[in-house]
Amino acid sequence: MDIDEKQLLIADVDVGTDTVVFKMMDGRKIEAPLWWYPRLHAASASERKNWEILPFGDAVGWENLDEYISAKALIVGGAAPGAKPPAEAAE
Repeated sequence: MDIDEKQLLIADVDVGTDTVVFKMMDGRKIEAPLWWYPRLHAASASERKNWEILPFGDAVGWENLDEYISAKALIVGGAAPGAKPPAEAAE
C-alpha cells in the first residue's frame, strides 16, 4: 500500500487523558491510545499542549518532552519501545 505524502499532512492535534488524536488536512482523524507514548502519557496537561507540527507537516513534536510522533506511525500503529498497556503497568 502506497501512502501519498499529502495524506500525511497534519492540521491539528488533540491530546486527551487517554488518547492522542491527529486531525488531518483531508478531514480524517487518526487516534492512538496515549499509553503508547510513555513520555507524553506521564506529562502534565500543559506539557501535552506544548506541541508543534514539524516542518514537513507530517509529524508532531513535543520538544520539551523529547517526543516526536509521525502521522505514518499513527496510521501503521504500534506502541513506542517500553510502552505497557495500563492493565500490565498496574501489575
